[in-house]
Amino acid sequence: MAYSEKLSHGLAIDLIVLDGEYCGKYRTRIEEVGEKILTVGAPYEKGEVVPLREGTKVIITFWDNLSAYEFEGEIMQRIAVPIPLFVLKFPDAIKKVQRRNFVRVPASFSISYRTVTDEGLSDLFRGTMVDLSGGGVRFITNESVENKALLYVLLGIPNGEIQTSGRVCRTAKIEETKRYDVTVEFSDLTERERDHIIRCVFERQREMRKKGLI
Repeated sequence: MAYSEKLSHGLAIDLIVLDGEYCGKYRTRIEEVGEKILTVGAPYEKGEVVPLREGTKVIITFWDNLSAYEFEGEIMQRIAVPIPLFVLKFPDAIKKVQRRNFVRVPASFSISYRTVTDEGLSDLFRGTMVDLSGGGVRFITNESVENKALLYVLLGIPNGEIQTSGRVCRTAKIEETKRYDVTVEFSDLTERERDHIIRCVFERQREMRKKGLI
């Protein structure tokens, strides 16, 4: 199977739960690779083991210097001692994904930005966020923004502000208005900052599911 040779003891992974009480993304690692099973460390949150139930559907993602990879899985067994572990069936298929292919959800957190020019930073402008993902943000602004422009972006998301740079990958004037629809791809996020955004995205998904919006 393609990419299965990349699975090894100690490999850092993200375990993603898409639904339920513990919906979210958790960092852990592979503890054992067998012919038919894969054992991973049970993740911790706030010092406590995340008590995922047997039968919970998950997505596992991992990465190397060039690409990211993912596969679907299901928790077959929970082990408590000597250390908390989850046993998953060995994946039938692992697919290579582009890092920019992150889940995007409607969001209305605060956003402001400055354009980076040869002369330095522009004045601070405010926008109205439309949607957000771990890879970028889309917003509406009164200011004209050039395609491929470099922006310095400030995101006011729950539990903290994130400041990062990003490249405009799409901009369009909204007909019959003086406003612009701008999409930015983040270019300088740390893994911790990206994880923070992705957690906000999953929380937003959970809220939308409860309201029957998705």
